[in-house]
Amino acid sequence: MGDKSPILDNEPGGPGGKRPKRKDVGVSRFILLLILCATIPATLLLVGPKLGLGKEIEEDNALGKVTWTACRQRGSGGSPLAECGAITVPLDYFNESAGTASIGLSRYRASVSPRKGIVLINPGGPGGSGKTFVAMAGKLLQTLVGEDYDVIGFDPRGIGDSRPSTKCFTGDTSYTTFVRNTVLTRSYDLASNLSDTEAKKMLVRQQREAEALYKTQFDICGKTMGDQLRYMGTSTVVRDIDFITTALEGPDALINFYGFSYGTILGQYLVNMFPDRVGRVAIDGVADASAWASEPYYTWYRGWLSSTTDAYDIFFQRCSEVGPPHCPLAQEKGEDPSDIKDRLENFIDSLFYEPMSVPDTNVPGLLTAGRMRMFLLGNLVAPLSWPYMSNALALAMGGHGAAVLEAVQPNPRAELTRSAVSCNDQKPLAPLAPETVVDEVLDVFHKVSRLAFTVITTEPDAGCQYWPVTPPERFQGPWNRTLSNPILILSNEADPVTPLRNGEIVHKFLENSSSLVIQNSPGHCTLAMPSACTNNVTRAFFADGTLPAKGMHCPADYPPFSGAAIKALSEDSGRLDAQAKLGLILDLARKGLPYDHLV
Repeated sequence: MGDKSPILDNEPGGPGGKRPKRKDVGVSRFILLLILCATIPATLLLVGPKLGLGKEIEEDNALGKVTWTACRQRGSGGSPLAECGAITVPLDYFNESAGTASIGLSRYRASVSPRKGIVLINPGGPGGSGKTFVAMAGKLLQTLVGEDYDVIGFDPRGIGDSRPSTKCFTGDTSYTTFVRNTVLTRSYDLASNLSDTEAKKMLVRQQREAEALYKTQFDICGKTMGDQLRYMGTSTVVRDIDFITTALEGPDALINFYGFSYGTILGQYLVNMFPDRVGRVAIDGVADASAWASEPYYTWYRGWLSSTTDAYDIFFQRCSEVGPPHCPLAQEKGEDPSDIKDRLENFIDSLFYEPMSVPDTNVPGLLTAGRMRMFLLGNLVAPLSWPYMSNALALAMGGHGAAVLEAVQPNPRAELTRSAVSCNDQKPLAPLAPETVVDEVLDVFHKVSRLAFTVITTEPDAGCQYWPVTPPERFQGPWNRTLSNPILILSNEADPVTPLRNGEIVHKFLENSSSLVIQNSPGHCTLAMPSACTNNVTRAFFADGTLPAKGMHCPADYPPFSGAAIKALSEDSGRLDAQAKLGLILDLARKGLPYDHLV
């Protein structure tokens, strides 16, 4: 499209993180209910009307103008404080002639005066709708940052109500139809007792299938969407955050942001691209942006899964401690956790040799070893759902695999939104030999986690060597800028997909421009296991920038399988309930699944 500037691999928008020139713009018992809700299989949640807020307004074509109206959301979470709208932004911040894009917005207004400003929220993914998340859970989010902030949700490029949207498959052929019963949805099949020679042979064949699927889907995407795909990357989304803040709060306003999971990558890009605009920024469930931007996807998993076995072992330890009926995987209370684990893993291996027929589901099929591991990883991230996970696993081991198979069916509304982000962010890759990928991941399988191949399909960032476009900007650091205000980093000590090591990496990069808090719990993001201590830290940070003591650790107040056992009292108890609810909503939001039953 005749860009005015080449791809910027190493410049944060120019010296000192400056923005490209543009025209100025005007500018207790509750937890039991939650666990019950979390036990609904993902596919059952998809039955019924599509979750969403609709297009409440037609976006105004004037850059930076927002008209707020009441959100027309489904579910019971409506509030007069929740408003929705859209903002028109430059499609390409380096090429005015490229046109404009529209970013879907929501706002949950401050309920306490004086109002401090706004905090932009990203729930993760990439692919989760921030607009829906804030419109439906804004009141809960204010328990993290304070009721004196407007909480702002936005749909990043290509996602939700933002336009252009990532829509590669059209007509009668949906993406779900394309990938159903392929390696991308059944995941890699592997038994732990195979020899390396046998395993490699089978895995290379599956990797070749995956490569052919990646090439096909991205060829289709290129033909359907063309140049629009160039503008979905994280660097461009960061410039949207800058633009939105200026439009809503003025050109001198600092940027306040709270990101979870992928939102922590967005946060790292943000503070290093615009170090002089950093206000209150918190990141929770930290991914390593430096690796995301510079290393091939298959090399990420050795680090990504470094705490997975810790979380896995905590699951079996707690299962042993509570015993049946709370955890029916255990034969008796106090059983050796390794015996429980061995029974489950032997069952998974048996499915490699003899898949289970499951006719009694909405979409009948086969329960395979690959699908079992997908189910494990998908629920290991959310300890509040471990009672459901243990029941579903026990049923499968007893010959009834419906709950597991239903939970791992592909989302019928799935699209390539995540690929549109990650492939625009990754460095261009030369064609990869399947053996190269398999050798690395098989080593991780044996030495780090038996969920190594699973993460390729549950976190779909592969195949970018076939991505058909080049973004106008690809930020690749530096990652150690001195910031106008320090940021808050939150990590669980046993996060199965974004380990503590990532939080430590970011803290080491930013040094005195950051503070790291470690929560002593399993799960993905600290909200997975609510903690009054962690909540007090985040509220104090957003209130006035108070940083926690160096080396601070926070306990969790809801141990896995604990039911309604809550340690905190008085007002902290209400916030813990809110955190528990928010943690379950956050998990569903990242996966693009409905959660109006929780609001």
